[in-house]
Amino acid sequence: MSQFSSSNAQCTSCGTTVPVELVHSVNADRAPELRRQIVDESFQVTTCPKCGNAFRIEPDFNYVEHGRDLWIAALPLQRLPRWREEEVAAEALFVRVYGRHGSPFMQAIGERIARRMTFGWAAVREKLLIADAGLDDVTVELVKSAVLRASSSAPVGLGAEMRLVGADEDKLHLAWMASIDESVAQTMHASRKLYDQIAADEDGDWTDLRAQLGAGMFVDLNRLLVEAEPAG
Repeated sequence: MSQFSSSNAQCTSCGTTVPVELVHSVNADRAPELRRQIVDESFQVTTCPKCGNAFRIEPDFNYVEHGRDLWIAALPLQRLPRWREEEVAAEALFVRVYGRHGSPFMQAIGERIARRMTFGWAAVREKLLIADAGLDDVTVELVKSAVLRASSSAPVGLGAEMRLVGADEDKLHLAWMASIDESVAQTMHASRKLYDQIAADEDGDWTDLRAQLGAGMFVDLNRLLVEAEPAG
């Protein structure tokens, strides 16, 4: 089941203490409305009763959707520099639930389910959009790398990240977003043909990069772009 607890947060505008319900886990099979709220960007949005400012609590929860074979450790953006350490912790958590100490039923689920780790709301939302579109997230990251290589004006290193924001039968819709507030700085599109070509090239030019991006739970271009801080 989905789990929440009562807590307090500071309004990002006036500093007023605001009571909030913090999420610790989301079970999208039992509560699909929570999944919809993540996708439409309304989940964990709180309005300050004093100044009316709407702000969003950073993600720090586990997301599970057995119907789509998906488990996500959704973490706050500020923990991105520690992604290697966080990946180890998230893997250990997954193993506790779905590994050899779990029930046979949970172990069977653990053998088939994809486990992922994200930082910030844009990243966890992206994983759900990828699942909705029936895409492979490693291949999506490879498409991003192809777009990045071909771009002469990508805002790399300026606190920005490229995210999938939609897809149709012809195109993947991408956007450069400011990491801190997810405001869109630039939009672009990649052809579905490019995605299909990369997906089919499992043993060709994309082999090494595919292996690097899929080496752990953190399937994201930031795995290659962000140098992880040492553990401790």
